[in-house]
Formats: sequence, C-alpha cells, structure tokens
Amino acid sequence: MFGYVTICKDCIDDTDYKAFMTYYCGLCKAMGKEGTQASRLGLSYDITFLAIVLGALIPDEPKLYNSRCIAHPIKKHMEIHNDRAINYAANMGIMLSYLKFLDDWKDDRSIKALFLMLVYLPVIRRIKKRYRQKYDEIYGELKRLGVLEKQGANVDEAADCFSKILETLFKPDFIEDKTTLRILGWFGYNIGRWIYVIDAYNDMEKDFKSKSYNPFLIGKKDVQTAKNEVFENTKTALTMNLAELSTTYELLKVYRNDGLIRHIIYTGLRQKQAQILENNNILGEENESV
Repeated sequence: MFGYVTICKDCIDDTDYKAFMTYYCGLCKAMGKEGTQASRLGLSYDITFLAIVLGALIPDEPKLYNSRCIAHPIKKHMEIHNDRAINYAANMGIMLSYLKFLDDWKDDRSIKALFLMLVYLPVIRRIKKRYRQKYDEIYGELKRLGVLEKQGANVDEAADCFSKILETLFKPDFIEDKTTLRILGWFGYNIGRWIYVIDAYNDMEKDFKSKSYNPFLIGKKDVQTAKNEVFENTKTALTMNLAELSTTYELLKVYRNDGLIRHIIYTGLRQKQAQILENNNILGEENESV
C-alpha cells in the first residue's frame, strides 16, 4: 500500500512505540511464514495499522516472543506470533501486493510485475481459496478503479473504489458481531478515502510529469495552478475524513493499544496531512510573491 498511516516518531511515547514495533516485526515474520520470503515485500505501515486495530478487538492477549530476524540478526526484539489479526493482515498484504503486480502487468506489460506475479502465484492460490470472497471483492473494485481512471473520473468516484477495498479489509472473518463489522467497515472506508485523496494530491507533480492519471489534474495545464485550485476543498475533505475516522473509532470496544491507535489517528495522520499540504502552501506563496 502507500505508507501514509504511521506513527509520529518525535512525539510517541516509548511504550506505544514498542507496541507498534512488535506488530510491525510480527507482521513481517508472518508474511514470510504465510507466503514466502518475497512476500515480505508487501509489508507496510498501513497493513500494520490494520493488524493493530483488529488485534485490539480480540479479548485474548497476544503472545510475545523475543526473536531475531534477517534484518536484525544480532539483537533480539519482541514480536507477536500466531495471532489471528497478524495472520489475517499478513494474508491481506500478500493479496494486495499480488493484485498490484497483476494490475501493473495488465496495464503496462511490466516484466518486473510479471516476474513478481509468478513468484507469488503458489502462495496466492492458497490465499484465494481461503479468502475467495475478499479476493473477488477487492479485485472487482480494482478493475472498476482501472476503468474509471481510463475514463478520467473525478476524485470522488475514484476514491470510492479504493475506500471500498479498505472497507473489505477491515471486516475480518474472525469477528462475528455484525455491529462491530459495520463499524469496522465504515472505519476502513474513511481511512481508505483519506489515503487515496492524500496520495493523489501528493503525487500531482510526479503524475503531471509522467502524464499519468490523477483526478486533480483532469483538464489542467499547470500543476501548481491545479494544486492551488483544489487545496482548500482537499484540506476540508481530508479533515472531515479524519473526524469521521475518530468518531467511528470511539464506537469500538478495544482491549489493548488504545493509546497507540489514538496516537496514529490523532497525531500521526494529522501530522502527515499537514506535512503534505504545507508543501503546497509554501510553493503557492513563493509563486505569488514572484
């Protein structure tokens, strides 16, 4: 995924940071176990957040292990193993990586994407068998997103597809309570919308140079003008998504890591949003002063 959902390293306390890393390292190990060592390419902060939120809803305490890994062969560190939320997130991360490679192969005939698809193929067959409905739902939304992008869809139409993918991811098979699943679905939808919009806004210059699809650039001849035109509406929309995300989180019954999750929602996401939007403001002010 994109890596926008993360912690603020400068302002997180030590306990929450260690908790985050136990999930991050445990997820990395689980992706290798559930798939192959290459499957760890799908590791991201966004998928880690998925594991943390879902893990917070399980009453049983996760099992911690003091382990070494390839990245840290000398010093041991704490990891979570054999946890339902970790294993589920690992499978979803692998699935998303494979579907991204599949999309790149179909759109661009990327040889790199084809090679990685073949590497993932034995693993994805097993994951598809276990999570067939989720695979079909996610693949369907990705196909719909591809069609919309070719049609030059606006940001609301395109963001809706990606939001529904996150909505699907945040409704795991091990949670049976229908009310909790509805809350999680709306939680996932809002964070998905926030990710898509902030990524589209952040990629405007790159997409303008490469002439790639970007909903904010449709019909625009100058990237900075386009940024200035959509800045206020984008800021408002992103802030509303975060407000909805926060409100939805308050409806969930969590058993652990409440401080860590609140840190990510109330500090990490807002810091990332401000950082990306401020870059535009600086550029805009410089252009106006010339």
